Amino acid sequence: MTAIADDRSFETPEVKCLNHHTIPFIKSDIQPKKIVDEAYVICKSELEEWKKTQEPLPAEMKQRMHKELYDFYIRMIEKRRDYETSKSAEVTH
Repeated sequence: MTAIADDRSFETPEVKCLNHHTIPFIKSDIQPKKIVDEAYVICKSELEEWKKTQEPLPAEMKQRMHKELYDFYIRMIEKRRDYETSKSAEVTH
C-alpha cells in the first residue's frame, strides 16, 4: 500500500502555526508585516519551543535564523501578491 503525504505533513509546529495565520491573509489588503507580526504573537508558544531547540547554537546563528524566518514570511506574502497581480493582468490583456 502506497501512502501519499500531503505537502504539509512534515511541517514543524511553528511553521504549521505561522502558515495557518499568514497564508489565509495573502489575498487581503493587510500589510505583510502586520500579518506576520500578528502571527508571531498568536504562535508565540510554538516559536518559544522552537527557540529552545536552538539553545546550543551560537547567538549570532540563532538571531540570523529568527530574522530569516520572519523575513521569509513577509517575502512570501509579497511574492504571492505580486504573482496574483501579474496573473490577473495577463488574464485581462
